[in-house]
Amino acid sequence: MSAMSVRTAAPRLIAGAVALAALLGTAPTGSAAAPTASGRAALAKQILATNGIAPATGHVGGRHTASSARQNLVDTSRGRGALTSPWGDRPNRRVTLDTRMLNGMLKLRTRYGFRIAVSEIVGGDHSSRSRHYAGVAFDINYINGRHVGSGAPHRNLMAACRKLGATEVLGPGNAGHATHVHCGWPR
Repeated sequence: MSAMSVRTAAPRLIAGAVALAALLGTAPTGSAAAPTASGRAALAKQILATNGIAPATGHVGGRHTASSARQNLVDTSRGRGALTSPWGDRPNRRVTLDTRMLNGMLKLRTRYGFRIAVSEIVGGDHSSRSRHYAGVAFDINYINGRHVGSGAPHRNLMAACRKLGATEVLGPGNAGHATHVHCGWPR
């Protein structure tokens, strides 16, 4: 291979590796290798197409389908930010969902085999500094068909979230989390 063809092939190989890392949620931080919008959109599409991940179409605390977990994923799959709810601490804002978080959600099903119902991503009402509003957290209220707090295997799921990189994992036994598991990645 000539020196000229190596020089022209290298940027394409690097761009392909960065795109693959973004899709897998393993891209290093920093502007040169930051996850692409297309990688984020691809992850959201994959989540929406995965049997065993059920994003909610409404909220426990109100009805605003534009900020539901499902619509947050649909908006992300279309290259838009996910919308917060009008009644939350950060109302009506568009938030970019983090690829590490999206990858974690997907891997709970594909790697660990959990069937999950995702009740909230950036929608709903959370504390003012919640990781939800930064696009790095989601809540799960059903695991393998059982409601969290009613015998669902929440401890195993919480351990899996930690293995997938979540650093803020809360559930039954933590204040305000008796009925759901919260998995949050670093900001």
